[in-house]
Amino acid sequence: MRLKWFAIGNKRRDEALSILDKLIASFYHNYGVQPLTDLFLKYKNELENSRKSTSVILSRMNSELSRIFMQNEIRLTEEQSKLLKDLRHL
Repeated sequence: MRLKWFAIGNKRRDEALSILDKLIASFYHNYGVQPLTDLFLKYKNELENSRKSTSVILSRMNSELSRIFMQNEIRLTEEQSKLLKDLRHL
């Protein structure tokens, strides 16, 4: 589902949570991506429990995500790359 950048916060939040769930599940037992898994779990929890703007939370996540990719040699599958691209476009 492709959402506009100005979509209602709850729809964006729900879509982000759905994508995060898929990404986390795809990393199951892949310890080489632990920093990435930890980041996704952290922001999934924040999206579920925070009243902060979804846009602000996703923006912070994208900043941290860039840092993790620069510091670690993480390789993603084609499906993981697609999910991550969808998440970053929310």
